[in-house]
Amino acid sequence: MYYFLVNRTSGKGRSVKVWFEIERILTEKKVEYDVIITDTKDEVLSYLTELLQSNKRITAIIALGGDGTIHAIMNQLIGTSVPFSVIPTGSGNDYARARGITKNYVKEVEKLLKNEQKKIDLLKIGDRHCMTVVGIGFDAKVADEANKTKMKKWFGGLAYFLTIFKVLLTYKPSSIRLKLNDEERIFDKVWLIAIANHAYYGGGIKICPDAMSDDGKLDICIIHSLPKWRLLLILANVFEGKHVSMSGVDYIQVESIQVDSDDPLYVTADGEMMGQTPTAVSVKKDAFHVMM
Repeated sequence: MYYFLVNRTSGKGRSVKVWFEIERILTEKKVEYDVIITDTKDEVLSYLTELLQSNKRITAIIALGGDGTIHAIMNQLIGTSVPFSVIPTGSGNDYARARGITKNYVKEVEKLLKNEQKKIDLLKIGDRHCMTVVGIGFDAKVADEANKTKMKKWFGGLAYFLTIFKVLLTYKPSSIRLKLNDEERIFDKVWLIAIANHAYYGGGIKICPDAMSDDGKLDICIIHSLPKWRLLLILANVFEGKHVSMSGVDYIQVESIQVDSDDPLYVTADGEMMGQTPTAVSVKKDAFHVMM
């Protein structure tokens, strides 16, 4: 049995429209499925809790929603062997983008029905887990501001880009103390630190282009020691991942990182607020089952 979790509010209501298309395909193919269509993440998680506690045979859990919905469901599925996938209908869709999951719903349903699975790594931050990227500093502040406005609802990933200019007017870089595995380093005038398991965040920003979710590594991008105009130049190249070789960018691979700063900095994971620094992130190898 395939179980579909549909967030009615995701993508300006697009999830429900997409679900009706998928339902038609499943019916034609005589696939056994169940579905819950909800307005809130809490309703989704309540349904999922009851489902996991039942004795029902679960072929896969498939979410129709964005990265916030995915983040909540993933943290609920940790420790189970239930495979997960997503049909992207949110504003950012960075997890789907990184995993090559398209908006060709006929194609994606065909892939799901092959029931091919694999394990991927997760990022562990405090008592939570993250599938895509942990952002610290300027990018986390941008994500927080974008989430607070109505722009994200109407402009999707573009909202992050538009919010950059608003935040840039007042944001000041910070001195950061890092512990990279066992090596301690200090970076001055740090704008942002991105800690990645997948390449994308912020609605298509390719912040860590070499990040892979099955290599047991954290890919870390640190942008520092730059005036604002140079930061804008780097951000102009970040959508295609061309920024990593530019001056003022350090790109590192480690298994764990600890971050401390003179002033508390915002921390996000999968675009969701996680609090402020100090914080620690590590990789959890082969921690999650996903559909191919």
